[in-house]
Amino acid sequence: MQICIKFGGKIHCFYLPIFQWPVIWHKPGPGPVNYPALFQDAILLASIQKVAQELTEGTVRTAVVGGISSAFKALQQHAGADVSIKTEEAR
Repeated sequence: MQICIKFGGKIHCFYLPIFQWPVIWHKPGPGPVNYPALFQDAILLASIQKVAQELTEGTVRTAVVGGISSAFKALQQHAGADVSIKTEEAR
């Protein structure tokens, strides 16, 4: 997952880990590092999104994916226009 923040006229992109087995860690992004709550929520949502793909019941999977999509929209709205949140599915 990647979050990009426009700060001081420059775009700073951060790669966040998604908790899965095996754990994959991407390189950390440059500063500023002042969005810990945003990053925490994004990591949890991206991890749930990844796990939701393993749900076998189609109606349950559709409901969970829809909820995650709504949660990402709310996260983006709260983060503001200078922050770009892209999920693995959106790339």
